Amino acid sequence: MADRSERELFEAVLAGDDQAFEQIYDRYQQQARLMAWRVSHRPDWVDDLVSETWCRSFRLRKVYDPGRPFAVWFAGILQNVYREHCRRSQTTLDRAPDVMDGPASQVEEQTPETIAAEAELLAQLNDCVNRLDPQDARIVRMRFFDECTLRHVAQEVSIPESTLREVRLPAVFKALRRCLEKKGIRFSQLFPAQGAEEEQ
Repeated sequence: MADRSERELFEAVLAGDDQAFEQIYDRYQQQARLMAWRVSHRPDWVDDLVSETWCRSFRLRKVYDPGRPFAVWFAGILQNVYREHCRRSQTTLDRAPDVMDGPASQVEEQTPETIAAEAELLAQLNDCVNRLDPQDARIVRMRFFDECTLRHVAQEVSIPESTLREVRLPAVFKALRRCLEKKGIRFSQLFPAQGAEEEQ
């Protein structure tokens, strides 16, 4: 049944029902991608990280404890996959030190619980972004998910940089704030710099 709880689904998995694991995959695929992005901050790595983590979690499905949140368990596996990916990736080794000192080292300080919780916040943000005008949604994703510069975003969407900074982004933030507040999420949890500017 599609509406079974997480515990019921994994109890079915432990009983040998692999179709139940497919339902877990469908239910958590978006969150899995957000966790991979949160851990790596490398959009070009997300597909590989998610694919390997799902494969590994399927192999380990018989040892999963249904009493533990699946997203937290998955995040722990993802951390290991990411560390291994960093070690074996020549691309990473060739990158500048500031990149290696960023998310790659910070992942050691994050707990699976933190990664899962932050991915849930990002999932709620993603839902709000999807409710924006398509061009506004593109602006948010490029600026804050792909970490593009304002100049690059402005060029891509054919808007003067000053208009983007002074008019378009403030309007987008206002719409996102309303959506997030309806979900019980403080805007500053996801955009601390913008939240601080507006409180001044």
